[in-house]
Amino acid sequence: MKNHTLIPLMTIDIAVPVQAFRFEYTLVGRSDLPFIREFILRLLKVGNMSATQLAKFLGLSEKEISIAVSQLVSLNEISVDNEGNIQLTAEAHKYFDGLSDNRPKITKLFEGTSTFKFDLLSFGLIRSDDKISSPLNAIRLSPETEKLSNSINYAKSAFLRNYIDIFEEESISFDGVNDIRKVELYKLSDVRKNKDYTARFALTFSLDTERNSIERHSESRFFDVDEIQKNLNEVLLSSYNSSNIQDIVSALVTLNEPQLLDCFTSDGIDLTALAILAVKQSASSSCRSYFLGTPTNSANWNQLTTLIKKHLKDGKSSATCTWLAPSDRFWLMSNQSFSRTSELLNATKGLQTLLYLPVAGSRDKHQEQIWKKALGPMKDKAIKVAEGFLGGSVEVISIPGVFSLLCFYLQKPGESASIPFGFITTETSDIDRIQQEFESYLGNYDANMERREYGPLVLSGQKLV
Repeated sequence: MKNHTLIPLMTIDIAVPVQAFRFEYTLVGRSDLPFIREFILRLLKVGNMSATQLAKFLGLSEKEISIAVSQLVSLNEISVDNEGNIQLTAEAHKYFDGLSDNRPKITKLFEGTSTFKFDLLSFGLIRSDDKISSPLNAIRLSPETEKLSNSINYAKSAFLRNYIDIFEEESISFDGVNDIRKVELYKLSDVRKNKDYTARFALTFSLDTERNSIERHSESRFFDVDEIQKNLNEVLLSSYNSSNIQDIVSALVTLNEPQLLDCFTSDGIDLTALAILAVKQSASSSCRSYFLGTPTNSANWNQLTTLIKKHLKDGKSSATCTWLAPSDRFWLMSNQSFSRTSELLNATKGLQTLLYLPVAGSRDKHQEQIWKKALGPMKDKAIKVAEGFLGGSVEVISIPGVFSLLCFYLQKPGESASIPFGFITTETSDIDRIQQEFESYLGNYDANMERREYGPLVLSGQKLV
């Protein structure tokens, strides 16, 4: 895949469960000595000396050297014979670690209390620079029940195996210890669970044009952890929907889209042909351009917002934007897509955006709650609509007289994520046709003989939860 061309299709965020644990421990290590004490021992390592000679070398007064010698004698590090010669004791000789190290060090106990975070899948360390945030708008991974209930024991084992690496990663230091790798764990007194967190990383699905396949990739180190990969695969496969190729084809027939229909074969869809169409059409001067990827992917979003800004640039024009979300489980499942949705709903002056969200029926409380959580502060701007427009797997963003964007979310057999593709048109007849198609859909009735437009997601006076 190294030299292959990858076209980004969709980016989703993955939420990794994390817990913080408080560790109380005691270490044993070799510590540097205070300056005067160290140099007296180093001089005596070379040979015996008198107090006068030591004072001369160190620039100390008679009184100062007398105090220093008395202290070292009391510590059983030096001895003084009847003639006043000072020498190292056997104990002090042990301070010198081998022939290559001429600096004395003493064995010392260090007590510490630290809080470290571990993910609940592999119990790898969550570094201080790892992104910790809310699990909203992300695909959540779930630890095994046994690991969750015994997380303290797993965290303890992880600490015992890797405490040196953990100290290095988190820049934990101890006074007088220059080499943290030379300390040893003397005792682990206590481990306590502290708090739950969520680590987050972005996962991108891309089209490999040479292989005509969908590839997953991420710059995050979490993506390379076996336990996280395994759990991620299980979550993605468990949320897999059946193929919707026939629904997409029917929608394209309804819209009379021959160029997109030509990318379909008896076996499904030719992704490479789709990519060629997108590149070929974008290079032309046509009022229509085809694209791969979700509307919130950077290239597509830039094209969309450029059209909006061009229309609103004089500050006098205003517009109403219709935005229909697709029935796709990964829609709005990233910080990027959330922030760009918020941008269009809240931050574009002169633009009123009507966000339509598909639900199974007017009483579909389960999906309503999902949408409310996903939208957060934007939920009071959303409108419920019966799912199923053009088969349901289509996203529409349209401003009358300016542009219409249609994005189809194709679910291929065996693929864990849908394949978004579509077109943007500035052709007035196309815009009118798409707008009329959607308005006609809203004006008709669902299976329960209710209008398909069910009203606001949050009713006036309803508490925003």
